[in-house]
Amino acid sequence: MVKNRRSKKKRNNLKIIFILLILVIIVIFSFTLFNKLIVPIWERYTKKPIITREIPYKEEEIKEVQPVPIEEMIEVNLYFSDSQAMYLEPEKRKISQTPSLARQVVIELIKGPENSELYPTIPQGTQVNEVYIADDIVYVDLSEEIFKNHPGGSSGELMTVYSIVNTLTEILPIKGVQILVGGNEKDSLVGHIDISMPLLRDEDWIKP
Repeated sequence: MVKNRRSKKKRNNLKIIFILLILVIIVIFSFTLFNKLIVPIWERYTKKPIITREIPYKEEEIKEVQPVPIEEMIEVNLYFSDSQAMYLEPEKRKISQTPSLARQVVIELIKGPENSELYPTIPQGTQVNEVYIADDIVYVDLSEEIFKNHPGGSSGELMTVYSIVNTLTEILPIKGVQILVGGNEKDSLVGHIDISMPLLRDEDWIKP
């Protein structure tokens, strides 16, 4: 009798363990199923959607690349002194075609000749203050170095004055040249050539 009770009790315990094991498996399966299926579906319907504003694509403005203009050059005659300071001789030089061509020509004269057989006519240190044209006359305003640094002598002064005059009168529509110093008219540079009035071209001083 006692043996039967023990056997029956043992079977009941096994049955309970089996049922508990089944319950544990069901719980684990249910939990896994809930996380895999139910939770994502629930979040899909309850979570507020993130709205992003789409910025329309704006094409970059295409700037036309303007071709760099090739600087136009012009050939001019610059008149410099010969070795004896008796005549002027032309030296051809290409310079930029600028709106103030007359000013650029004077600047080139101040630089001096490139030909080693010719000599400068404008003293070193001379600066161009202003150059302007009125009624076919070009007014060339130079700094005081034009006479302060001048070596002197009538021939040297003549070479200085007519190198400027004969060079500039090759530019249209210039017919005469008035040389100013510091913005003022002067009787002469170093006491020999009258520059108080506009001077016309004089080819007698150009070497034949």
